[in-house]
Amino acid sequence: MRIKKVCKLCIDIGMLVITLLLMASERTGIVLHMFLGAALFILFVAHNILNLAWWAGIGKGLYSRTRWMRTILNVLLLIDFLLVMVSGILYAVGLHRITVLLFLILTVIHIRVHWKRASAKQQK
Repeated sequence: MRIKKVCKLCIDIGMLVITLLLMASERTGIVLHMFLGAALFILFVAHNILNLAWWAGIGKGLYSRTRWMRTILNVLLLIDFLLVMVSGILYAVGLHRITVLLFLILTVIHIRVHWKRASAKQQK
């Protein structure tokens, strides 16, 4: 396995674990929740840096229905993640809960879409 793939996999697993820990904020406490949120932000940035080729490809080539759906999903996930971070920093509890719920839904869809694609690549 190439080093970039290993890094991507480690970052993705780290993001998933941190997201699950963030959902247990009643047990972990607000201070750990804030540190985990910051760690998730760092991993989110790293994830997107490692996937810059995808972002650079936006607007290039032909768009099938599947490509449109993936692009819309990823852009919505990016926007929502930024809203989660801002609402958390501003301590806007109601908005934070709504954006977190949407983030979880979009993340599950994102993982499902990419899991199928990654599995197909490994079978080849």
